Amino acid sequence: MASTPTTAELMSTIVRLEQKYRRYDKATALFAVYEKLCERFEEDLAQERDVLLSKAAALMVIKYWVEQAA
Repeated sequence: MASTPTTAELMSTIVRLEQKYRRYDKATALFAVYEKLCERFEEDLAQERDVLLSKAAALMVIKYWVEQAA
């Protein structure tokens, strides 16, 4: 059974994924959308955990896109 990640673990994952996938030219347009989504998440979601989970989910889309384009 999987454990529930802490907010610190979620933040660490987000930072790691952002650093890793921003290097790809193919992801430039997706990161522009990601930045807008992050602003929206922070405006619309009250709980920090919800914001972090939303950001992580958006980054997983970028990760998938980069890996499929390779």
